[in-house]
Amino acid sequence: MTSPSTDRPQSIHEAVATTLRSRSNKQLREFINYARQLLRDQPPLTDAVKARAGEELVRIADHGEYTIVIVERPDESGEARGPFAYRVKWEPNIDRMGGTYRWHYLGQVHDEPRYWT
Repeated sequence: MTSPSTDRPQSIHEAVATTLRSRSNKQLREFINYARQLLRDQPPLTDAVKARAGEELVRIADHGEYTIVIVERPDESGEARGPFAYRVKWEPNIDRMGGTYRWHYLGQVHDEPRYWT
């Protein structure tokens, strides 16, 4: 079993951490194997991210846990057209299957961004 002093990452729900702390080493290994299977079954974000209504994807860069997405709004003009940068991350539902892609606005792109290097 895990030590009660093991720090829980903030991204792990307390109920999940409590359940994991109460499991045997064998059960924890099974959980790890199951989590690895889930990771293999989920497509990379660069394949899964789709343009939102009124936007076109200009560029996508995978950074592991998140993806940087550059979009333009072709129906707009001037600064409202973009391009705009977003950090996109998959957030699974805790209590049920599935999840949501969370888009976090980073700002308008004025020069070639450093994320691409």
